[in-house]
Amino acid sequence: METLHLRRQDRAAEKIAQAYPLFSDQIAPPRALSAEEERMRRERMYDRSEQRMRDLVAGQWRRLRREYFACSVDVRERIVNDWKAWRGPANPVCFSYVIEKHNGIGEEKSRRHREREAAMIARIDSARLAQSSLL
Repeated sequence: METLHLRRQDRAAEKIAQAYPLFSDQIAPPRALSAEEERMRRERMYDRSEQRMRDLVAGQWRRLRREYFACSVDVRERIVNDWKAWRGPANPVCFSYVIEKHNGIGEEKSRRHREREAAMIARIDSARLAQSSLL
C-alpha cells in the first residue's frame, strides 16, 4: 500500500501524458502527500465516518424511543415482551419492526402498499388491454 501511494504522483503524471500529450509538460500532477500524511488523513476520514455512523444510529434510537413512549402502556408492554424475546440483531431497524407491529403503523404501511400495488396492477392491465385491442 505504501509503495502504491509513493507511486501515486508518477501514475498521475502518466495519466496526464496520455490524456493530454501536447500539453503534458504544462500540466503539473497534484502534489502527493507523504506516507505519514496520507496515513493520518485516512485515519481522520475513518474517525469522521465512524462518528457519522454512530450519530446516525443514535438518532434512530432516539426517534424510536419517542415512538415507543408515545404508545399506550399496554402496547409498550407488548413491545417490551416481543423485544425481550427477539432473537435477531438488536439494532434500530429491528426495534422499529417490533414497535410498528404493535402500534398499528406497520399495518397501515402494509395497507398503503397493497393499495399502491393494486393501482399499479390496474394501470398495467388497462395498458395491456389497450395494446392488445390494437393488434
